Amino acid sequence: MSHAGGRIDRPGDLLAGGSASARADHDGGRGRVQVDGKQFARAGRRFRFRGVTYGTFEPRAADGARFPDRARMDDDMAQMRDAGFTVVRTYTEPTEDLLESAADHGLYVLAGLFYADWRYMVGASGRERRRIASAAASEVRQAVRRLAGADQVLAVCLGNEIPADVVRWNGTDTMARAINRLVDVTRDEDPDRLVTYANYPTAEYLPLDGLDFLTFNVYLDRQADFRRYLTRLHHIAGSRPLVLGEVGADSLGTAAGEAAQAASLGRQLETSIERGVAGTCVFSWTDEWWVGDAAVEGWHFGLTRADRSAKPALDVARQWNTRTVADLDARWPSISVVVCAYNAQATLAECLDHTTRLTYPNLEILVVDDGSTDATAEIARRYEHVGRGVRLVPIEHGGLSVARNAGIREATGELIAYLDSDAYPSPEWPYFLALGLDARTVGGVGGPNVAPVDDPLGAQAVACSPGGPAHVLTADDRAEHIPGCNMAFWKGVLEEAGGFNPVYTAAGDDVDVCWKVLDLGWEIGFHPAALVWHHRRAGLRPYLRQQRGYGRAEALVAARHPHRFTGLGTARWRGRIYQPGATARGRQRIYRGTFGSAAYQSVYAAPSHGLDIAHQVGMPLALVSPLMAPLALLWRPAALVPVVAVLGLLGLLLADAWRASAPRRLSRSSRARFRAGVAVLHVLQPAARMWGRLRDSADARRGHEPVTLPGPVTRLKGGVLLFPEVRPRPETAEQFVACLRHARFRADVLTGWEDYDASVVGSWLVSGRLVTSAFPQGTVQARVRKHVSVSRLVPFVGAMAATWWMGQREVALIVGAWIAADLARGALRLGPVLRRALLAAARPVEENVDYSHAPAAVRKVLTIYVTHPSIISLDELVEEVRA
Repeated sequence: MSHAGGRIDRPGDLLAGGSASARADHDGGRGRVQVDGKQFARAGRRFRFRGVTYGTFEPRAADGARFPDRARMDDDMAQMRDAGFTVVRTYTEPTEDLLESAADHGLYVLAGLFYADWRYMVGASGRERRRIASAAASEVRQAVRRLAGADQVLAVCLGNEIPADVVRWNGTDTMARAINRLVDVTRDEDPDRLVTYANYPTAEYLPLDGLDFLTFNVYLDRQADFRRYLTRLHHIAGSRPLVLGEVGADSLGTAAGEAAQAASLGRQLETSIERGVAGTCVFSWTDEWWVGDAAVEGWHFGLTRADRSAKPALDVARQWNTRTVADLDARWPSISVVVCAYNAQATLAECLDHTTRLTYPNLEILVVDDGSTDATAEIARRYEHVGRGVRLVPIEHGGLSVARNAGIREATGELIAYLDSDAYPSPEWPYFLALGLDARTVGGVGGPNVAPVDDPLGAQAVACSPGGPAHVLTADDRAEHIPGCNMAFWKGVLEEAGGFNPVYTAAGDDVDVCWKVLDLGWEIGFHPAALVWHHRRAGLRPYLRQQRGYGRAEALVAARHPHRFTGLGTARWRGRIYQPGATARGRQRIYRGTFGSAAYQSVYAAPSHGLDIAHQVGMPLALVSPLMAPLALLWRPAALVPVVAVLGLLGLLLADAWRASAPRRLSRSSRARFRAGVAVLHVLQPAARMWGRLRDSADARRGHEPVTLPGPVTRLKGGVLLFPEVRPRPETAEQFVACLRHARFRADVLTGWEDYDASVVGSWLVSGRLVTSAFPQGTVQARVRKHVSVSRLVPFVGAMAATWWMGQREVALIVGAWIAADLARGALRLGPVLRRALLAAARPVEENVDYSHAPAAVRKVLTIYVTHPSIISLDELVEEVRA
């Protein structure tokens, strides 16, 4: 079961809770704890990381170690074990007798390694900085050698809270490189040892990609603030576990303070479990605490007093140490897990192995067999009576959306959770999905999807490349898009949205349904611990073939949501794309506060629009750059275009290789090769995606119902169209926008600050401004005011003038011809073409309004009013209807 690097091949078999699991964690059996996605596991079972900090104490006379004598240590360890703790965190290297005592009591040790770090440096000498780094590496190397082979050591912690002032003084990148170097030193000595570093909110921006799990010391008493910050830390941790290295509160040495400490600790431990934190270390075991050679006075963070008598907080810790997410006081809605499968015999058994072991109450599992021609149905039947059981729903082959809709019809649960047949869930998955539905306005929820660690390196490289199943977040716990391999919606919300559009046969269905749900006014939640493992394509050719397919799906989505796409055909996301396997490298924006005084110095990813555009445009332009060669006969500088294109591609390759994040356990040479492979995928992906979009763009509109406008329409001078007012003008204007989008215009509804209803793109240089008016009464007038973008026109006019002045008149004429053609195209599209689109969508009002239930006389009067309101007033209409 073990995997190199302290990770396991598959997640734990079950989510165990209660005292039985607590006894299993203290069964005395050793074996290293391993990282399992965003949690920990040991021997194939979930390991519950319930820790407490220990020390530092008065130095011992015999060896100077900052721990008590063995007798006191044994008493402490026995009390910890009885209170349900599984991990002891030290701040200095654990001694041999401490390791023996921990092992005797079934406890693991999170071993802190102490070295004289940069906080003790005076000045800014580069030589002194390097000397400290070298000494730290030597200290860590020796300590790791001494701890090698000690299975009771869960992980080594390479330092604790280097102050933010020290980081600013020496430079963020310098400090990050130094700590990552210590990680490499640790792995050189003990490749399977887990490694972490205890950070804190004031320096959260340190990019430490090499750590196996992230450890943060966090003190926040307000539960809502604590919850939000843990969600944020999950995103910084990415696919790694998040451990709280210190939580707790000061009891102030009074009875009332001890009661408040217990209440605060209970809130922190409950929220940690609800947010999917992998482990917690309560600070501290006892009020006895020494710093340097002196005892600290007036300090009361301990679970026990200095004489080891228990405080109320110890009972609170004991209660939460035996609980898991399944024990939270929450309403658990019934869930239907729907697995849509088509010729999935290669992965379905693995998916169902894990899904049928889920312990979530009131859960059903449906396998919708989309007309498979392999053994998919046979495999599903084998699980009908295994674990939770599986119900097979066979249908004729109709594509992914048809299969998803069949799942909606057959599901009996309140919540429908979709899981791909090449994915499998973590044991806690359904619980965290349910917890992600944290408000009445939340109609759906999703979580991260991560490539299994034992997948081949080719699949790992694809996981780090663009275009995969990634969530798009508008806030830490709110999403604009959740991938179909890990998404759940209330059944009623899916029915309100009309289900999944059958036009999406292989992809694009998740994007479409998310946007439909958002357009209905619902929110989509996100829980960072609701993790599923999802296999990626392995290799270049399968990846590019998949991207071509995604490009075809993207064309279908763009035809139905054109306002959400750019002129390049790519989605215009409001949120940030969180790509699995993405790196922390690159520019960061860090809020440090005035004079660097902010307590929470938050890190934000800097916008990468320029690099994204370079990928979307650079590769296609590079492919067509050889076509510029004939132009060099007329204008010699044109010969530079292919050269510039090649140099640009090389620049993109280098940038992507530098930004790529390689698996932490690879050697340095293997990391370089891995990053080079990821860079190649980054550069080729836009071309494959664009080819798919362009190839099937003509068929993308099939099954797209047209928009109907009220008629008849009167054409007036100045390009004005006069429509009958059947509904309020804002609703009619919304219909106009929908009609133009259906006619393949890009029409954008703006912010509300403008004096027009929508902008319409005519060409690169010409745009239109749609204006409507509800006067004269009973009508809606519509026209489009054309607008030439001066900021876009001036550079082209300048280029034309410059080339003319340089004597390159042929080039100047070409540029001038392009300007004239673009202006003419914009005027044509925003004039006759746009008006024809609106006229073609108009239908007589009596075709749009159902008056069949009304008497004949009333139908006649209503028709006269809505088509010719000037003939009959509203008061006359009322009198006629009454008559």
